[in-house]
Amino acid sequence: MPGGVHDVAPHVRSAIDRACGGRTAASAAVLAALDPEQRHGWRALPDPLPAIRAGDAHARRVLPRDADPGRALALALCGTGSVQVLCAIARCAPDRIPESPLAGLARLRGGRFRFADAELRVQVLAAATPQERLRAHQLLARVLAGMGESEAALWHRARGAVVSDPALVEPLLARARAALHDGDAGRAWSCATEAAEHASPGTSPHARALLLSGYAALAGGWIGDALERFAQTLRIDRGCRGEAATAFALAHVLRHGTPPAPDPRVSAEAIGRGCGLAAVLSAPFGAGLGDRGPDLRRLMALVPGADGAVGDGDPLRRVTDALRTGLDGDPDAGIRTLADPEPTVGAGPLLGLHARAPLLRARRAVADVLLHVWAGRIGTAYGLLSASAAEFPVALPFGGVAAALCRRLQLAVEGRIGRLSLELAAASPWTHDSDGFVDRAIDAYLRGRSDEAAVHMALRADRGMPSERLGLPGLDEVGPLGACMAPEPPEAALARTLRERVRSARESSWRTDLEAVAAESRGIRSPFERARVEAMLGSTAVARGDRGRGVRHLRAALSLFEESGALAWRGMVGRRLRALGASRLPSAAGAGAPERDPEHSPLEVCRAMWEPILTPRELDVALLMAEGRTNREIALALQVSVRTVEVHGGRVFAKVDVRTRHELTVLAHRTDQHL
Repeated sequence: MPGGVHDVAPHVRSAIDRACGGRTAASAAVLAALDPEQRHGWRALPDPLPAIRAGDAHARRVLPRDADPGRALALALCGTGSVQVLCAIARCAPDRIPESPLAGLARLRGGRFRFADAELRVQVLAAATPQERLRAHQLLARVLAGMGESEAALWHRARGAVVSDPALVEPLLARARAALHDGDAGRAWSCATEAAEHASPGTSPHARALLLSGYAALAGGWIGDALERFAQTLRIDRGCRGEAATAFALAHVLRHGTPPAPDPRVSAEAIGRGCGLAAVLSAPFGAGLGDRGPDLRRLMALVPGADGAVGDGDPLRRVTDALRTGLDGDPDAGIRTLADPEPTVGAGPLLGLHARAPLLRARRAVADVLLHVWAGRIGTAYGLLSASAAEFPVALPFGGVAAALCRRLQLAVEGRIGRLSLELAAASPWTHDSDGFVDRAIDAYLRGRSDEAAVHMALRADRGMPSERLGLPGLDEVGPLGACMAPEPPEAALARTLRERVRSARESSWRTDLEAVAAESRGIRSPFERARVEAMLGSTAVARGDRGRGVRHLRAALSLFEESGALAWRGMVGRRLRALGASRLPSAAGAGAPERDPEHSPLEVCRAMWEPILTPRELDVALLMAEGRTNREIALALQVSVRTVEVHGGRVFAKVDVRTRHELTVLAHRTDQHL
């Protein structure tokens, strides 16, 4: 497929799969025929979908030879309907349907029919000429009008008109507004777009039709189409310019991450309101939005009038309140808030976005996933994100945080970054990957390569990378201590502090220090966060020589990771227990998690663990001592004096809390065995 197999947004792939009846080859061919913005979900899918060569052969094989092509096309355009509509299209009585040439194309149930072969329907629609489609729409308009189905007849009358009919504009716009209210962005887009085709160019109805089609595109996440329609509305004016300017600014920020250029035709306040609404959609807590992407809060400060726009409208307030509740320490209360039914009154649209709009449902879904992560239910969060990504444009809200979130969840559950993460990254229009170092560090750590993980985290610190985004689970078991973090729930902050205390425990007081950490960790309700503390307690205790205590903590971590659904982390702990001969886990315990490299150098892990507390020269001296070298040999290797080696050695002994070279060597090799 052009652009690679991961060049398709998950919800676009799902929609094409449904349209093609789940036939993989047909879906792949249709996706390959789309342009990149359609595959990314930034533009609406074409109607009809593109024709495919394999589908033509399938149509010749399946389509009844005696079926009238025009009536077969009308049946495909209709898709589903009552048996009476089928009888009118087939020109037969209900009891004669089984004998009709169209009988093989329809499936009957409960007095209704549907087109039986989804792949054939796609091909029949794509292969029809414009003239054939006009005639089929005209046929359906007559049939449906004769049966009293006026709304359905209106649509086919509009599509079957040879010339534009301004009288159709207002009824079509009324259907588009109703569809937007119901959250059906596709139907709203089709009706508003058709209304724009029938409106006289440059008139007020034309401007309103363009504006409404832009709202429909925004609701569906088709930000490229939305930008185009709002820009066309701005050129027409007719009383819609201020509203169109606000909507254009919102769509521009979602698509490009920057406010639009100043326009003398519109007020700065309208542009500022649009940018403010984009900030509410993307970054309600002021978290950084990607590697080099702008922080929308700072961006808004540059736009006059933006500050007054950051009041959540009803469709947005519930999600923001739920996330704030989670960050205050009660993610389950936030989840319950999102689960409550939407109010039936008092919730007006926000720039055409009703609560059921796919874009807002995507925002709500990502918030739900974040809340489950903060509650420690990693497996549940991954399942929710996978299901939501197949239905909604989840790559757009919160500055594309879903892509980074999916990578962390896939690493935690599967031990790898898979297709879903790559697809969400491709569907994120302007965010950049700022978390690659952390992702690679987590991957290495779960594979048992702590030294490599520490290198990635150190590189991230050296680069001065921004803090982690909105409460994503990171890695603090290795690397520099005291890393700056983004807003996070109190339990996550406490667990991170406890892990830092474990890493900083000194030889003379480590038992007391670890006991204090263990006592404090018992109040952590998140199974994932507490499991990471238990895993560090266990590894540290074993490395210090207390195997019994270490095994107990590691077994606790194993159980907690199992409860959280973080199977790759569970597999890592299981391998440590098996190395100690203390686990009777089946081989499937580490399924999905990569195995540790058996040829790993023991002192490389020691380097990773000592690097945060020793200077580079002290670290060199310590590792050479652990190799058994004399002070003179170390001095020659480092091109320094013996006295300098002695001074650095004394500092090393004090920092790692040992008294002799023998104790230093034993500590170094124990670190490799159990971390």
